[in-house]
Amino acid sequence: MEKKIVVLGGGYAGILVAKKLEKKLKGKDVSITLIDKNPFHTMLTELHEVAAYRVEEESIRLDLKKIFAGRKVDVLTDNIKKVDYDNNKLFGEKGKYIYDYLVLATGCKPTFFGVKGAEENSFTLWSYEDSVRLRYHIAEMFRQAAIELDIEKKKALLSFYVIGCGFTGIEMIGELAELAPIFCKQYGIDPALITLRTLDMTDRIMPILPEKATNRAMKRLAKMGVEVMLNTTVTYVGPDSLTYGKDEKTARTHTVIWAAGTQGSDIVLDSAELGHAEKSRNSRIQVDGQLRSLKYPNVYVGGDNMYYIPPGETTSVPQMVENCEHCAPIIAKNIVEEIEGKEPSNIYKPTFHGVMVCIGGRYGVAHVGLPGKMFVLPSFLAMLSKHFINMIYFVQVLGWHKVYVYIHKQFLTIRNRRSFVGGHLSNRGPLFLTVPLRLWLGGFFINKAYESFALGYLNNPRLGIRFHTFANTFFADFFAINLWDHFRFSTFMGFQEITIIFQTSIMGWFLETFVINTPANEMFWQHVILIFQLLVGLALIAGLLTTLASIGVFLYTVITMATVGLPISMMWLLVAPIAFMFIGGKVLALDYYVMPWLKEKWMNVPFVKKWYLYN
Repeated sequence: MEKKIVVLGGGYAGILVAKKLEKKLKGKDVSITLIDKNPFHTMLTELHEVAAYRVEEESIRLDLKKIFAGRKVDVLTDNIKKVDYDNNKLFGEKGKYIYDYLVLATGCKPTFFGVKGAEENSFTLWSYEDSVRLRYHIAEMFRQAAIELDIEKKKALLSFYVIGCGFTGIEMIGELAELAPIFCKQYGIDPALITLRTLDMTDRIMPILPEKATNRAMKRLAKMGVEVMLNTTVTYVGPDSLTYGKDEKTARTHTVIWAAGTQGSDIVLDSAELGHAEKSRNSRIQVDGQLRSLKYPNVYVGGDNMYYIPPGETTSVPQMVENCEHCAPIIAKNIVEEIEGKEPSNIYKPTFHGVMVCIGGRYGVAHVGLPGKMFVLPSFLAMLSKHFINMIYFVQVLGWHKVYVYIHKQFLTIRNRRSFVGGHLSNRGPLFLTVPLRLWLGGFFINKAYESFALGYLNNPRLGIRFHTFANTFFADFFAINLWDHFRFSTFMGFQEITIIFQTSIMGWFLETFVINTPANEMFWQHVILIFQLLVGLALIAGLLTTLASIGVFLYTVITMATVGLPISMMWLLVAPIAFMFIGGKVLALDYYVMPWLKEKWMNVPFVKKWYLYN
């Protein structure tokens, strides 16, 4: 009889569990269903980047159908309202679902600690919708302030308060501090009118970090014009005001961002029968070492929903992405063992490697390493680590495609230098300026094809004479540096020209064995060379399949250098095609029309969907 596995939640843990289950259960009589209220997965750790206009909305949204394309995982969009754990049933707005094994990974939602007006009047930052809503609100505040004549009303529009100095709060206020000068310049606003404050009832920001790291963060925030108010309690959030502190001070503001804490999702809060951990202030579900609920062993709990103290530890696992990544394979392995009739044997013993926090796009702090050997990274390495970890996650979820998109959004098209490498990698110039160079390179190869034709490449063997003549000259007149008897770098000067050659024993063997060993082979390769030169030249001039043509030119030049040498005046052939590998066919080129059509066809190929080869 078919076993039914339902993964509830398309967050970090849910996606990884579903993918690992599908891989391990291929060929077995099992159905895997992933249910989420949204048709997409959201990068919750990057919400602040969208809210503060560092990246576009689509950067943090990953289509669930695309993630599981070509895989035997049914993706359903439904809002599950109730779970009957005794009868193994889920009840949603669109239908009911039966399961043999349930993976509960629905994540968290904000908690407001009973502060009056907080839920109704503040902005949260815990979903894709939150980040988009806040994004347009922030821009609207600057637009209104630009035309507001009353100075006090203008200041109220430009006052931004973030409640909570945990990771989410600090990252959000950091992004706001980076965005404010940009918007001030764009809307003609005096930066002195901006108020940026973050409040917390504790005495430290990001208390999970060591003081060395938090001190660096405090200095950075101060430099960016952020006022950090610790030991400060919020008592009321109004539609256009905020009341805080022991003296009940009231500030006029239209933007209060609540990042002061989380609690379990509605399903988790309503699942008291699973056993909420008494020590958990946000109603997490207590699990055993195999990550099963204590009362219902066929219900596994992952990610932020679990409350679990690993062997030898005194506190529960943190609510971080790394915990989701670590718990997913344990849950998958244990479910597979149960389906195979075995007792689950995999115990969760995670090793966490630290945390990284960005304060805007240019600065970050990180406390990383191994248990007992943790250290604080300088800003550049902290930001580098954060991006690297993100890309590792993307490889697991959406392969090379998402990594490429991420690099493109975070580095290659970033604006206002909002990256830890500044704007050095960002393409800001007009692309049509590359057209003359592309036409020149294409014309060069058309001329090379004509020269090959004039030399008799279609009639008589010529390659052997060329290679052997050069080889004899090489040993007679060249200055050579031998490396391991397999690689030789040489230069030859004659008639006011320097020729550079990189010779390898492998290339020499290939030439003697497959290219110039017989007249027939010589003629074949001469035809290939001439046709290649002609086609590449025409492709570059027309701007058709420009990326492939540019890669071909680059490889042709490398092979030329490794066989007969390349005059130093021709070294530009190594670098010129690089300029067109990804952008050369986008302006005044046939690729402008052909590539969108090809991409549409390409993205519907089954193996492309399965391996995420969309690029």
